[in-house]
Amino acid sequence: MKKSIDLGKLMLFILKNSWLVILCAAICFGVMYWRTASRQVDTYTASGTMYVYNGNPNLVNYQYTSTSDLNSAIQLLDTYSVVVRSNKVLDAVAERLSADYPGITPEFINSTLSMGSVSDTGVMRISCTSTAAQLSADICNAVLDVAPAEIIRVVNAGGIEIIDYAAVPESPNSRNPMMKGAIGGLAGAVLAAGVLSVLFLVNQRVGSAKELTDSYTPPVLAEVCLDKRKNDQNGHFLLTAQSPMEITESYAKLRMNLSYTLVGKNSRAVMITSSISGEGKSTIAANLAISCALSGRKVLLVDADMRRACQKDLFMLEDGLPGLSDVLAGSFRWQDVILPQAERGIDLLPAGHIPPNPAELLESGEMERLLGELAGAYDLILVDSPPINIVSDPVALANKVAGALFVVRQGVSEHREIRQALNTAELVNLNLLGFIFYANNPRKGSYYSKKYYKYYHQYDKRGQDQQKGNV
Repeated sequence: MKKSIDLGKLMLFILKNSWLVILCAAICFGVMYWRTASRQVDTYTASGTMYVYNGNPNLVNYQYTSTSDLNSAIQLLDTYSVVVRSNKVLDAVAERLSADYPGITPEFINSTLSMGSVSDTGVMRISCTSTAAQLSADICNAVLDVAPAEIIRVVNAGGIEIIDYAAVPESPNSRNPMMKGAIGGLAGAVLAAGVLSVLFLVNQRVGSAKELTDSYTPPVLAEVCLDKRKNDQNGHFLLTAQSPMEITESYAKLRMNLSYTLVGKNSRAVMITSSISGEGKSTIAANLAISCALSGRKVLLVDADMRRACQKDLFMLEDGLPGLSDVLAGSFRWQDVILPQAERGIDLLPAGHIPPNPAELLESGEMERLLGELAGAYDLILVDSPPINIVSDPVALANKVAGALFVVRQGVSEHREIRQALNTAELVNLNLLGFIFYANNPRKGSYYSKKYYKYYHQYDKRGQDQQKGNV
């Protein structure tokens, strides 16, 4: 699956984090404004001009049309600029100024100079900027006196005539702190936008269910809300009568959509997996089983994650109980290790003891025969399997189940991991029934918002109380 950059999403990401752009722009504006207005030393610029003419007829053979062609003189300016900055010219200028300015160096002189043509003419302007007005004028005039002879000697083409010598500037250069601040602010905003763009490209985590819908073929069967209730008990993530209504309803929607996807399927077993660990697949598998049992179906939850069993912790079971691995190894019958969860309305087949070869057990004919026998006893079998990108166990179950539900957790699951998992599923012909989006933050502003659920729950409770009163 080819990864492309969605410019619309990139712009939206930058807009959502526009506070960072504004903050960086404000900081850079303030720094540049303060530096320009308060800490920058006054500078003075003195300028002189000289006319460059082409007096060498041999230049006709070097793309110049005639000895009087203005373009040929303009093209010579770049060459003249290099000669002006040569060591010979700068050393001569430093020597001339050394009497009035002891310690002056060619390097310092070079750092103060700037030059270029005047409005694309043959006139060359030489400017000098320093912290002293007289020094700027003296350096500029010294260059104007020394450079022409050296330029003509080296280039051996054209000629130079001084037009204006530099005058001592009467006032310092304008600091214009607002302009400098604006430039700094713009630079800060561009830098912040660049950093956000890099973060957007590097960040592969899924932020919304819409990203899954826009990026992949399998549908999103439901958005399941994360239960954030504070409870010290291990089983506080499981559905109960006290669970928030929005969570209960999200599992009910998942249950109904799963029923539609299973229409016409021969197998009654559904695998629940994810790309990596920590995405909540075991919690969702347990709660989906409980929700399906509420609809009157006989449901079995199978913990097929024999390497890292989680269902025993969710249902608060003791360690060391026999389970799936022991049944597949021939040590127990499945009827003897099933654990009825009367309070939840489901049956649980725990993972059992950790075997040395989990993938081989799941791939064996014993697993296929077990699922066949379980299908005769249950309406729905939910298989909690390990992450598909971590181990090969889900691959071993690919042709033994009706399909797989793929859990994607908001802010945790990454697109590259999802793409890898989908590629694996395609290679082994695993039927991916759809995504389950495990949302840390439920969508805001939708019709079925938290506020609506609260209102609906209160309304339903009042209706029940009225019916009891009428009876």
